[in-house]
Amino acid sequence: MNFMQALVNEPAVSYGQSTTAPNISSFFSLGQHSSIYLSKQSGFSDRIAEMIQKLNRIKQLSKNWDSYRADAPSPVALANAQSFLIDNHDLALPFYFLAPGVNGEVMIEFKQETKAAELYFLPDGENEFVLFEEDEVFLEANLNDNFHQLLDFFNP
Repeated sequence: MNFMQALVNEPAVSYGQSTTAPNISSFFSLGQHSSIYLSKQSGFSDRIAEMIQKLNRIKQLSKNWDSYRADAPSPVALANAQSFLIDNHDLALPFYFLAPGVNGEVMIEFKQETKAAELYFLPDGENEFVLFEEDEVFLEANLNDNFHQLLDFFNP
């Protein structure tokens, strides 16, 4: 089991393990099937650090956090979102925003010029994403089976 400490402007604070969701890294790992080469960064970018810190804050939200009966963020959705950020922080993805959803999901948004994507980690452990080009839906898919389409969308 791999243990990873994410030190984000708070030395000695552990943000969890990249193996929280045992199967998720196999879905999001590019492995040897990718033609994309990126050197490993020595740490997280400021944007990823902010997103990890925000994840830790939204872990504290309880039911009705929005005053409109929203569900508390699901521990499964939070763990999967965190694993995605840690495992993929060095890929050529335009990380933009992270937010809790009203049904316990966690959404990560990507944005680059006229292209955008919303990636949803759902409370039941499933995930999905929607790609937008000029505010029109380009593709709706499951991340597990279509991860490379997300990468290719922003890196033609």
